[in-house]
Amino acid sequence: MQKVCSRILTAILPAVLLLVPGCSHKYNHAMVKRDLSELGTIKVVRHETPGIVKASGTETGFLALATLAVPGGSALLFVGDAYGKARGAGTQGAIPDFGSAVMEKFLDRVALDAPDWPEVTAIEAPLKEDFSEHCAVIEFDVKRLAYGSVDLTRGGIILEHGLDKGVIADGFLSKTVVTMKDPQGEVLWQKGYVYLSKDYDRGMSLDELEADNYCLLKEEMAFAAEKTVEDFISHLNGK
Repeated sequence: MQKVCSRILTAILPAVLLLVPGCSHKYNHAMVKRDLSELGTIKVVRHETPGIVKASGTETGFLALATLAVPGGSALLFVGDAYGKARGAGTQGAIPDFGSAVMEKFLDRVALDAPDWPEVTAIEAPLKEDFSEHCAVIEFDVKRLAYGSVDLTRGGIILEHGLDKGVIADGFLSKTVVTMKDPQGEVLWQKGYVYLSKDYDRGMSLDELEADNYCLLKEEMAFAAEKTVEDFISHLNGK
């Protein structure tokens, strides 16, 4: 069923994307060359991590096809996400906070790779509203988390990631954006990263990810956080 749905969705993908205009945004802003010592202390914050979306192959394929087949079906894009997050609610308490893990790993790497940076102060609790302090800031924002049979047409993933992975992929997916601003709010650096298990030949089924109290899902999230931070640090260093 999943393979059939994937083939059909690949054929009709342009129509799917037309239903959700503006669903993709490229986050890629090279570091502005300036004396960072002028910034003073840099606050590091994170937005609240969204609920993880869970779906089986049958559910993912059905919802994606129904989006096109049913009049007004584009509304199912939002209904499908709500349903997937409701399905993932039971998982939420058993897994680590992905946004927190990414922020912590980033701070560890910056301390090692950029010892000449200004003082960095982390705020552990997620933001309840937009950051408004008059200081330099690095913000982490997890845009999407999903596992099981992941629909790559949602959240603009396929537009950023390309069609070579198909439209449904088994495993774990995360989309995270980091943004650095000066005290006046000017963006100094920004980078987005999409992690997909399939990119690393680590695709796993829903049942495999949930077995033994989500053991493999937890491992995959830790690996994804590492790869996310590696990408951020590489981009920050101009590579």
